[in-house]
Amino acid sequence: MYLVAGLGVTGHSVLQYLQLNKEKALAFDTREGFDFSGLKAQFPDVDFATGQIPKKWLSKITTVVLSPGICVREPWVQSFMAKGIQIVGDIELFARAVGVPVVAITGSNGKSTVTTLVGMALEEAGYSVGVGGNIGVPALDLLSDDNEYEVYVLELSSFQLETTYSLHTISSALLNLSEDHMDRYDDMNAYLQAKLNVYNDTALAVCPFDLECDALRLKHHRKFALCRSKHFDEYGVVETRKGNYLARGGTPLVSIECMFLQGKHHQLNALSMMALCEPFRIPPKVFESVLRRFKGLPHRTQEVAHQNSIRWINDSKGTNVGATLTAMESIGSQMDGKLLLISGGVGKEAEFEALAPAVEAFCSQVVLFGADRGVIAKTLLEKQPSAPVTEFETLKEAIDFAHDHAQSGDVVLFSPACASFDQFKNYEHRGECFTRWVNDLYAKKGESQHEG
Repeated sequence: MYLVAGLGVTGHSVLQYLQLNKEKALAFDTREGFDFSGLKAQFPDVDFATGQIPKKWLSKITTVVLSPGICVREPWVQSFMAKGIQIVGDIELFARAVGVPVVAITGSNGKSTVTTLVGMALEEAGYSVGVGGNIGVPALDLLSDDNEYEVYVLELSSFQLETTYSLHTISSALLNLSEDHMDRYDDMNAYLQAKLNVYNDTALAVCPFDLECDALRLKHHRKFALCRSKHFDEYGVVETRKGNYLARGGTPLVSIECMFLQGKHHQLNALSMMALCEPFRIPPKVFESVLRRFKGLPHRTQEVAHQNSIRWINDSKGTNVGATLTAMESIGSQMDGKLLLISGGVGKEAEFEALAPAVEAFCSQVVLFGADRGVIAKTLLEKQPSAPVTEFETLKEAIDFAHDHAQSGDVVLFSPACASFDQFKNYEHRGECFTRWVNDLYAKKGESQHEG
C-alpha cells in the first residue's frame, strides 16, 4: 500500500497516477486542518488524514511517496526508513515506468531556462517532447497524458533527487551550485550531494568546467565554460574574424550575435543546451533558430516596463543569492546607468555577503522588504557600501520608493534572492504583483509603460 505524503501539486499528480494504474493508496498531509474535500471527491477510494498518520495505517504501508516539500530527515519519515519501508518521490515512480529517453537538468540557477531550451531544440528537430518535472507539468502527468512522447526533458530539484534512485538519462546536467536551501541542508556539501544524484545513471554527464567530483570520473561527460574549448568534447566560446561563436572543441557552431538574449549567463545556458542535445545529433541551424527566438521565461530578468528611460526588470524567480548575483552582474555590465536593486523575502538561512561586491559595482540604491530584510541590510551595511540601503515592510512600498529615486538610464531590478512565502503564494504570484504594481503606478500618473 502506498502512502502519498504531501497533497500539493505533486501529491495530486501521484494520486492520479496511482488511481490510473489501479494501485491502492492512503493520502496524508502534515498540515493540520488541510481541506482535502476536493481531493476526496476526486479519489473516493482513498483514505485521507492530516497532521499525524493514523496508527491503524502503519501496518498497511509498504512504500511512502514523499512530496519534495517534505524533508527526508523528518522524524516520522526516518521511522519508516528504519523499518525498511521504501521512501520514494514522484520522479522515482516516473523512472520505473518510463520507456523512452530522458534528459534531466538540475542546478541552483538556470535550470528552468535550460530545460525549456532543450525542449524547444528537440521539438524543432522533429521530436515529440514532454517537458516538465519541477517546471510546469509534473512528470507523472506527462507520463499519463494522451501524447506519445519520444523523449522527456525534466527539470529536477535537489528535493526531488533525494528520493530518486533508478532514473536512467540519456544526458543530464548539474548546471551550477550556489548557496540555497540552507534551512534544509547542513552545509553546501550536503546540498551538492543531493544534486549529484542527477548523474547516478546517465549516458552523458554535462557539467560546468570547474566541477570536479567522483560522480563524473567514470562517466562519459562534456564540460562547458565561457572560454575557448581546449578539447574536442568541450563546449565553449571561440573568437573568429566574423565574431564570437558558441563552439564545440574549438569548432564554431552558432554566432553569439544571433542570440536574442545577450549576456554571459545566456551563453552558458545555450552551451548547456547544445551539450545536452548531443546524443540526438541536432544540426547547429536548429540551435541558432531556437536562440534567435527565445526571449526568456516569465519572472526571469523579464522587462515589464520602460518609461522615462528607466527599465523595470522582474526577476522574481531569483530566489537565491546566486541567481540575484547573476542578474546583477549580467544587467549591470551592459548598462550606462545604475541599478536600483529590490530584494527581500524569506532568506532560507542563506549568507548574503556575496552580493556586496556587485552592490558596490553596480547599484545606486538597495531597497529591501519582507521577513528577512533586516538580515540582508545588516550583512550589506557591515561592508559599508557606497549605495544607500533602505528597508520597507512590503514590496509595494519598495516599488514606490524605487520609482521616486530612479534616474534616466537606470534599471530597477527586482531580484529578491529570497523565497516568497512570507507575503506571496509563490514566486510567480510575487512577480505578477510586482508587474501589476509597477504598471499601475505609471497608469495612475498617466504615463505610458513602454517606450518605442
